[in-house]
Amino acid sequence: MGFDLTPPNSTRSRIFAAYAAARSSYEPVGINVGELAHECDRYLWYSFRRVSAPEKIEGRKLRIFDTGDIEEQRILDDLRAVGCTIKDEQSRVRLVGGHVRGKIDAQALGVPEAPKTIHIVECKSSNEKGFKELAAKGVRLAKPLHFGQCQIYMHGCGLSRAIYVCVNKNDDDIYVERVAYDAEFCLRLLARAERIIRADDPPGRISDKPSVPPCLWCRHKAVCHEGAWPRRNCRTCLHSTPVLTSENACWDCAKHHKPLTLDEQAAGCRQANAPSAQAAAIYAVGGKETQLPNNDLSGSDPREHQERRFRENSP
Repeated sequence: MGFDLTPPNSTRSRIFAAYAAARSSYEPVGINVGELAHECDRYLWYSFRRVSAPEKIEGRKLRIFDTGDIEEQRILDDLRAVGCTIKDEQSRVRLVGGHVRGKIDAQALGVPEAPKTIHIVECKSSNEKGFKELAAKGVRLAKPLHFGQCQIYMHGCGLSRAIYVCVNKNDDDIYVERVAYDAEFCLRLLARAERIIRADDPPGRISDKPSVPPCLWCRHKAVCHEGAWPRRNCRTCLHSTPVLTSENACWDCAKHHKPLTLDEQAAGCRQANAPSAQAAAIYAVGGKETQLPNNDLSGSDPREHQERRFRENSP
């Protein structure tokens, strides 16, 4: 019998490539509930405005996500096994004009500690280090993003309790915590979200040290710290405005006097005629109008000048 002379990493690389090929390109429509409690306002604003290119997720990480989905179903089955009724899996939550968005894992009735109370179910998994920290400090301190998720989902669904279930990836131990609704926390978080959504200019940086966390691995570091140009799309244009009067995450264009579809937002547009030199030479820096160094802008794309605010705004 002959031997398989295929390079040892060929099958491995093809498996991960298959995961990458099966995933279509996707950007969140608004601010994801899972990121709403992020420590940096500017990160959320940059993400909402689609300033940086979409993150390219490698096949190995996509497989991790897939494992998380499998674990979620196991956790829901575990809850069913102890007498819980599970409903409303993947129900949508829309807040702040629909610009804050997410899907709950499920709702559960019959949780042994409070069988008559409907709970939001939040399913997670963690490595050994994170699991130990979670067990020692609780979800609010150890996993602030997860705590924010629980709170916003309770708020959006009108519930007063969540059950947070986290599985240790190393040994399958399970951490369970019942989380109480904190109205003040939610209102502050949603007020922060609205302020970020309405802001015409980026909030201040959380740090001026890009070589250390939290900026070190931030996907917006190039624009925020290194002078890179923001991506061209409707959301990086001064003429576009997010609409908060509906729950559909709408955007309006003041230049063309029309609502913008998601495809239009991604594509942006080119102005047929450049504006006057005086008009195009003014851009926003820290909320103030500032004259550009070069006023000879005939034939140029005005968005090149509008976009300067995304990277030159003072921290």
